[in-house]
Amino acid sequence: MLSYPPPTWDGRRITLYHGTLARFVPSILAGIDLSLAQDGRDFGRGFYTTTLLRQASFWAENLANRTRAAHEPAVIAFDVDLHALSRLDSIAFARGAFDADAFWSFVWHCRQRALDHGRDANGGWYDLVVGPVAAAWRQRAQVGDYDQLSFHTDRAVSLLNGSRSRRVR
Repeated sequence: MLSYPPPTWDGRRITLYHGTLARFVPSILAGIDLSLAQDGRDFGRGFYTTTLLRQASFWAENLANRTRAAHEPAVIAFDVDLHALSRLDSIAFARGAFDADAFWSFVWHCRQRALDHGRDANGGWYDLVVGPVAAAWRQRAQVGDYDQLSFHTDRAVSLLNGSRSRRVR
């Protein structure tokens, strides 16, 4: 439930959510394995989270509906230390509007199954990418009020693996 005013800012942590299937929860809570991540996503191969519980719930339900067998949707919450998050090698996109060329160039690069983010440093990857969610990437359309934080390196997922995590749905 939303409250007004919002909770007091403590500057210490943020809760990130990951929508998945109940059968995957134990393995994710035991430790995220990037080798299981899929190519061709908005920001490339990685482990995706959001700051929005409702968005993670939607992703989990969508995933459950796409599978042939009946599967229970689930959401995992990670309480992440903001200071540790800020030390990751990251890039953030504030806008996903049609004319946000930097964002859409990056999404096109990643969606075409690029092997990395095209960088000279860090093995070609950013540890963390933050930005809007593409609804129709070929048409440059974003999903309004959705966000994503994707983790692409062992260094990045170790932050999640070391965070307090639990199933919330």
